Amino acid sequence: MPPQNVIALLFDCDDTLCSDTTEFLLGEYGVKIEEFWSDVGRMVGWGWDPPLAYMTLLIERVQYGEIPDLTTEKLRDIGRKIRFFPGVPRVFEDLRKFVKSESAFREAGVSLEYYVVSGGLEELIRGSVIAPHMTDIFGCTFSTERRTGLVSWPQSIVTFTEKTKFVFAINKGIPGSILRRSPYRVNDAISKDERRIPFQNMIYVGDGPSDIPCFSLIRSPGGHGVGVYKKGGAKKGYQLARGNRTTVGPYRCDYRNGHDLRNALEQIVAQIGLEIVEKNRIRTVSAPTHS
Repeated sequence: MPPQNVIALLFDCDDTLCSDTTEFLLGEYGVKIEEFWSDVGRMVGWGWDPPLAYMTLLIERVQYGEIPDLTTEKLRDIGRKIRFFPGVPRVFEDLRKFVKSESAFREAGVSLEYYVVSGGLEELIRGSVIAPHMTDIFGCTFSTERRTGLVSWPQSIVTFTEKTKFVFAINKGIPGSILRRSPYRVNDAISKDERRIPFQNMIYVGDGPSDIPCFSLIRSPGGHGVGVYKKGGAKKGYQLARGNRTTVGPYRCDYRNGHDLRNALEQIVAQIGLEIVEKNRIRTVSAPTHS
């Protein structure tokens, strides 16, 4: 049986860790953002999934020359320019130091892992300053044209409920490198005792409707959902809270030391850590001895 001593913090990206990354990309090319989202909304009204709609419109703009050089490398280059909310990425290292500073946690082998599960563009996030802190990043991806390297077709999309696929993969200990090649592995039958990271050890941080399936999945078995909002966006956060989607929050997206969101994350990490320590103690005491 695996020790189940990993605490996983899962983050949505857009409007959770930073402002909308697709809008940042559009701004780099001078695309009219309101017009773009209006076109996306029209396609959604025709039955398109939102991520598939916005990715298709991006590809059309590449083909028409409005976004002339959009390659995987260019997406990562633009990702390096993304500015994150206060306290990001420092919060990731600070929380790790917090866990390491507790002797009981060290003795129990408690550790932290970070994941991004986003309906945004994965390569933008992989190019950003948060990427080195992440165990894995899951988002929408493009295939590219062999000759030019330009994005050509949507390769994978992350819809609302698609996000839960990645939560289950993290829960079962299926690495992203394997999941991408063998997506049906997420359906492997693995008993709860054999799963690498129980839902109770998970914290999901998100800001809106696309995060509701993950909140529900993680909260139901005893995990934690943290609602957040950016400046001017409190309405979405309070809608989540009123619907009992989250465990705590909403908090302003300020991850700096001493602010409400950071305090909440530290408290939840400490709570889960103590639960792991206690489970470890019970396991040790109940283990058979030899005379």
